[in-house]
Amino acid sequence: MLLLRKRKYGISFITIWYAKEPVKESGVMQYREALFQPEGDLVEFETLLSDLTESEEEMIAKFSKNCRYEVRRAAKEAIETEMKTGANLTQKDIEEFCDFFVEFWASKGVEYKEAANLKQELADYAAQNAFAITSASIAGKKILYHTYVVGDDCVRLYHSASLYRQDDAVPQSLVGMANRYLHKEDMLYFKQMGKTQYDWGGAGKTEDVINITKFKESFGGTPVTYYDFTQVNGWKAKLVILLSGLKRRLRR
Repeated sequence: MLLLRKRKYGISFITIWYAKEPVKESGVMQYREALFQPEGDLVEFETLLSDLTESEEEMIAKFSKNCRYEVRRAAKEAIETEMKTGANLTQKDIEEFCDFFVEFWASKGVEYKEAANLKQELADYAAQNAFAITSASIAGKKILYHTYVVGDDCVRLYHSASLYRQDDAVPQSLVGMANRYLHKEDMLYFKQMGKTQYDWGGAGKTEDVINITKFKESFGGTPVTYYDFTQVNGWKAKLVILLSGLKRRLRR
């Protein structure tokens, strides 16, 4: 279980990953991918898990035939990968990723307006040694990023972004191969760190994400269902949420 604590409006807001039971503290408990099903409002979260306790050969054997082929091809290209977590991860790294992420959304015709909040959130995770950034580059230029929430046993894919739409010099097919290759390298990196599970960060079936899910499924992960929900504990927290108008936002 991983907890990220903040104070706002004089109360605690705690983001809780992979909880097996309720956290009995006063404040707003924002559960992410909880392993227990509470009473009341919740959202079922479907994702895929890859087992990092297996050998490299066993993990790769679960990849689809095409996935293995593209990983092998990518290994022959001049693709450089970089992984940063813990003391190696700096605020500059976070800011560079967030700038890239804003460009990623702009390349899709969307204005991303939460950059400042994102930088603070990722800095908070990094301060608890609970965040990682990995990237792939060609000729010294970053072409894609992955970020992860890092727990004691499990790592969870948090973002994946590329800019192939804005760079005709880098074919989309090469970015796709690099993406598969980086995922494989990430899995081995976290395996070496002693992590046991690789959470693919969602496996939705709606039209807007189904192709992303098919990409993730090609790595052979096991489908699982977790639960996302919010609980407000204690009279003070309940009063603050009621008076501040946050109740509707917490339900989203």
